[in-house]
Amino acid sequence: MRSGRTGAQWALDSFAAMDEHRTKPERCRAIAAATLKNQEEGLPVAQWELAAFEPGSSDPDRLQTIEQVMTSDVFTLHPEDLVNLGASLMDWEHLCSVPVEDQAGHLLGMLSYRSVLRLISRGGAKVGVPVREIMDHDPPTIRPEATTLEALQAMRAHDVSALAVVNREGRLVGIVTNHDFLLLAAALLEERLGEREDPATK
Repeated sequence: MRSGRTGAQWALDSFAAMDEHRTKPERCRAIAAATLKNQEEGLPVAQWELAAFEPGSSDPDRLQTIEQVMTSDVFTLHPEDLVNLGASLMDWEHLCSVPVEDQAGHLLGMLSYRSVLRLISRGGAKVGVPVREIMDHDPPTIRPEATTLEALQAMRAHDVSALAVVNREGRLVGIVTNHDFLLLAAALLEERLGEREDPATK
């Protein structure tokens, strides 16, 4: 009570204190690992140190699958939504693509900024156009268990900046973008360069 720290507050503080270049799944895994360690040691939450990444945590296995790097909290549209809403969503949230799903969460298509720009160039921006009329009805997708290398190859092959992540039932479970890979590359570079500069590693 004196510390004012609950388990939930500890998790939030830990998440906020972590390197912003780390992906959300990476931070959550670090918090889960720290929680398990503290529970095994029998320490009360008030005495827990904030969760952090263990030294040497940059082993390749932690970033091999799309499930480890994708964003699972996804902004989506429905086919009957107007393109104006989709364009505003992209502007507000700085998105390059927005998945389109049905009421059951099945992926139906992808609305990209390129599609919106094409509509504007044809002079249709002021018309109430539904998303289904300009979305990509057969966008490239990736499974959560696929490797990060497979995702990069698919993005290059299809010349897209985002891939919808769908499970075996066709339900949307996340999205992975070139921005995710940029953050990932930055984190790995910082780790590798830090190891070279650390005298203890020489």
